[in-house]
Amino acid sequence: MAYQVLARKYRPMLFEDVIGQQHVTLTLQNAIKQNRLAGAYLFSGPRGVGKTTVARILSKAINCDNGLTDTPCNTCSSCVEINESRSLDVLEIDGASNRGIDEVRNLRESLRYSPNPNKYRIHIIDEVHMLTNEAFNALLKTLEEPPERVLFIFATTEPHKVPATILSRCQRFDFKRISNQQLVEQLKQLCKKEELEAEDEALRLIAVKGDGSMRDSESILDQVIAYAGTRITAEDTSQLLGLIGQSLFFRVTDHIHNNEVDAGIELVEHIFSEGYDFNEFILGLAEHFRNFMVARATNSAAELDVSEEFAARYLQEAERFEIEDLLRMIKITADAENALRRSSNARLHLEVTLIKLIKMNSSVQLSDLLSEFEQIKKKTDLIPKKKASDPPGTPVTQKPPEPDPQPQRSPLPSTKHVSSKETPPITLDDIEKKWTALLEQVKHHKIGLGTILSDAWPMRVTENNLILAFGKRNGFQMNTAKRESRFLESLIKEFYGHPLRLMFTLIEPEKIESIRKIPSQVDKEKVFQELRDKNPMLKRLSDTFDVEFIK
Repeated sequence: MAYQVLARKYRPMLFEDVIGQQHVTLTLQNAIKQNRLAGAYLFSGPRGVGKTTVARILSKAINCDNGLTDTPCNTCSSCVEINESRSLDVLEIDGASNRGIDEVRNLRESLRYSPNPNKYRIHIIDEVHMLTNEAFNALLKTLEEPPERVLFIFATTEPHKVPATILSRCQRFDFKRISNQQLVEQLKQLCKKEELEAEDEALRLIAVKGDGSMRDSESILDQVIAYAGTRITAEDTSQLLGLIGQSLFFRVTDHIHNNEVDAGIELVEHIFSEGYDFNEFILGLAEHFRNFMVARATNSAAELDVSEEFAARYLQEAERFEIEDLLRMIKITADAENALRRSSNARLHLEVTLIKLIKMNSSVQLSDLLSEFEQIKKKTDLIPKKKASDPPGTPVTQKPPEPDPQPQRSPLPSTKHVSSKETPPITLDDIEKKWTALLEQVKHHKIGLGTILSDAWPMRVTENNLILAFGKRNGFQMNTAKRESRFLESLIKEFYGHPLRLMFTLIEPEKIESIRKIPSQVDKEKVFQELRDKNPMLKRLSDTFDVEFIK
């Protein structure tokens, strides 16, 4: 007997044997038990996930000699004929080669002949989206009012190409891509039945290459068996399929961490000499950065589709990179993938990409950068400058340091001991009327602090205390404002002419909106552009570092 490939040899014979499509098989089994069969079904989903297989099992369940059952016997003449694709009542049609109106007319003519007693005439049309519009239109009336004991099962990988008029007359089932874990478990069972010895990492590589398809994974396993024999190793699998080992991607991140440009160039030479596909390498590198990002964000390897050895390494080395840096790395690799597809010099683009990644600087928040520049500016203002009128050689005298404008905080006098003529009382209404103008003053001195205060609003004035309210989700902003209390109090005293001690509280965000007396919706991007136009230093920074505004 001729050799039979694994995909056909171990094709599921029962609903329970179908992997990863329980939402479909369970619904069909219940429909059979309740005798609620539709006139037409549409099975859609990726290749190799069981669409035609489920269609055959459904046909056997309906036409089994034992009667309508959700568990066909697979031994009666009807089941055997369907398994061997020679049943007169179950007709499988290829939609790609029978796509015209004439073929559909012949199909409609065949419906005039009744099936065997107590059985259904079933038409399985694979890749139904390949039919022409005229052919689809010829099917419409038949699907809407099908003859008695006639059932249509359509299978397609591109349901969006099927006309809506056809979809509305079918019960649609969307088949899912099979997870790598389920593929590996199924491949283990096949290896056990075939008496093969296979490493777990080898089966994982096959599942990854199968890309969610059971049929593709079984075909790849057939190919690996032909190459490696009865003992399948990860090394043999990688060599045969041209897969790039995970350790190579870790070499890239090691070079990035150590800023080793020369090693990056040597790595490209290694990839070229080994014959690896550059595009496959870029795709794998993007997945590698994604694994680091997930491990860094979740502090867990549960969502990583890698072996235990590499999962532990991802967790260990994730602290090397910030999430913002990993996002930029993923973007660089995505841009490189597009460039490689159109380029005739893929090696050059790969070298440029690796150098970009290695020489990439760490991400810095703009507010932190501005704060540092403010500190530098203050220090440079203290350095005495030589006047143009001074003769050459005149020494520059050191300017004596100015007294601290914010001396050590002393307890503010209580309003009970202050005369109303000396310090007139200030009300909450007075504060609110000029609050927006005060924020502009704060932004003029410290733009980051002014932006943070935009999320707050004065809530109450008690004696010499001003209570600012932040939303409960803005605890970070409130703590930042607390650290700048001295600066804010001095600015408030200068602006309102009355000393006030700042106090802070967190309230519900809805209450903030209820007490706020200015529109809550602020176009922050517009405000940023206005500040950029007014502030030359900010404009130069945003132009130099190619700043991107993130809402």
